[in-house]
Amino acid sequence: MQSLSCQSSSQFKARLIAAPKKSPRRVGRYLIIGITGVIGLLFVHYLTLKVGFFRVKQISVSGNEHYTQNEVIAALDLSSRQSDVRTISRSVVEQRLKQKLSYVKQADLSKSILKRSLTLEITERKPVALLEYPENSLIRFVLVDLEGYVLEYIESLPASSSIVTIITIDQQVPSVGGRVEADSVQLALNVLNLVLSLAPEIVPTLQTIDTNRPDKITLQFSNLPIVWISSDFIQTGIYHISLFIKKQTILMETGQHTSNPLDGYVDARFRDAIYWGGR
Repeated sequence: MQSLSCQSSSQFKARLIAAPKKSPRRVGRYLIIGITGVIGLLFVHYLTLKVGFFRVKQISVSGNEHYTQNEVIAALDLSSRQSDVRTISRSVVEQRLKQKLSYVKQADLSKSILKRSLTLEITERKPVALLEYPENSLIRFVLVDLEGYVLEYIESLPASSSIVTIITIDQQVPSVGGRVEADSVQLALNVLNLVLSLAPEIVPTLQTIDTNRPDKITLQFSNLPIVWISSDFIQTGIYHISLFIKKQTILMETGQHTSNPLDGYVDARFRDAIYWGGR
């Protein structure tokens, strides 16, 4: 009797310890879920790589003036493998645009993965000066911005142009999109920048800047004789020129002007004085 009781107790414990058997329905359900998950992953992979589910669908461009939207989009050169909206970066976009479009200074990028769209905000460089190289140079005229970046080559000097011409004796002409590093050109651009900042009212009459002699920078105005300033006192010289022009304008308006305003020269190279000589 005792042996039967022990045997029954052992069998009961064995049943408690043994793992429950999975039903065929549950196994089939797990199998279906697993197969469905694999198929789903394969489908997403197919959409991504084959169909191009994340391929850029729309590109919007703003801030562009010199270039059309189509020119900007074409410069991006987004091939089918490179047009995944998730992987396109601002640095790559800006680099491509700068390489192909010399007027592009900066390009800000925002994107929507769900809409598969890109939005570009373009900042363009503004032409402020025309570099005039010596006659024996391969390129005679180069259009630059205020930092000295080459925007384009010009075959001939425009007959009527309000843009300032910088006279340079340098023979090295940078490529389009490159920066002019010549000291004389950078000095001339600095002079122009200060004129724009300190005396913008005299810019319309400023025709040429020649900084090949830093101690005797030559400025040519349409309403003044030749003007000289020094690289040591650029701001002071600009201030004196501005006052001189205002004084001459008042004299002409009141009929007190007795000399030809284009005669002689104006020497504004000194800190505390300006001379009108050679009349």
